[in-house]
Amino acid sequence: MILIFSIPYDYATNEVVKRLKYQGQEVVRINRNEGVFKFCKITEKEILFEDKKKNKVYNLLDAKSCWWRRTGLSKENFLRSDKKLDLSADGISLNSLTQGESNTLSMEADSLIDYIHTKIFNSCKVNIGSPSTFDLNKLNVLELASKHGLKVPQYEIVSNLNQIEDNSFSEDKFVTKAICEGIFNIIGIHQFTSYTESYDVKEFASEQNDVNVFPSLVMEQIEKEIEIRAFFLAGVFYSMAIFSQTNEQTKVDFRKYDEVKPNKCEPFILPKSIEEKLKKIFKELDLNCGSVDIILDANGDYVFLEINPIGQYNMTSEPCNYNLDYVIANYLTNI
Repeated sequence: MILIFSIPYDYATNEVVKRLKYQGQEVVRINRNEGVFKFCKITEKEILFEDKKKNKVYNLLDAKSCWWRRTGLSKENFLRSDKKLDLSADGISLNSLTQGESNTLSMEADSLIDYIHTKIFNSCKVNIGSPSTFDLNKLNVLELASKHGLKVPQYEIVSNLNQIEDNSFSEDKFVTKAICEGIFNIIGIHQFTSYTESYDVKEFASEQNDVNVFPSLVMEQIEKEIEIRAFFLAGVFYSMAIFSQTNEQTKVDFRKYDEVKPNKCEPFILPKSIEEKLKKIFKELDLNCGSVDIILDANGDYVFLEINPIGQYNMTSEPCNYNLDYVIANYLTNI
């Protein structure tokens, strides 16, 4: 049995599942917040969940391989009813124990999820990704990259707009981006997304910018020749060059896709010295899969930006004919 933790409608997961089923593999896919799989019981050798659609109980410890594609179990997998409990004692409301983000049930579920994830990870002969690395701290990873000899952009965290003018790395342009994974939300019929944005330092050279803000990342803007997205799996890099710098719409952030005039993308081979440094980072993070963003700057230097542990790879696989769905499916069956 092959176990996959994902989310509904994830294209990459859909394609890999198709490959695995074509190969005759039994696949159990648990989507976060879907609530289709419900917890039944844990024994010494069993972690039992029921697929409510199929009325079938699975022992998740039967899995020989696991792809930690996106997130994992959630509180919904443990709730048998959506009804809110109305608890009280001696006329005192105890609803805060079972409702809200920091309630007792949530804390119990979090501890149980951590145990189950760890147990599955340790029991599987093959894992892609890890339950401990769904979210990487970008700032920690930047320091790790610098430690292993990679060039990284200079940056500061500011709490007032007037601190931007006094930054230590640029008198001209800078960029700002999310410290975490940023915004990708759909509200009603509207989609909201945060990007890396470029600003001029001079815009903030005024006393009027004495404005307190939530701690925000400001970073050196790198003049790029090309952008590189490299998908990493078990020691192998599948890299792609993105020629985004000549298009005003994509020159700062290639994710602002130009559907009319798409960026040219082609296979790329990173220098061995860069690959070796990246491998050391993945090893220290105890991560065997992820996507790396790098800039080749105007001076010919490779500048590390970040690692996405989820490993977004479709945009790399298709233009470069890497057929990564097939690579991932084969890796999961290589038991």
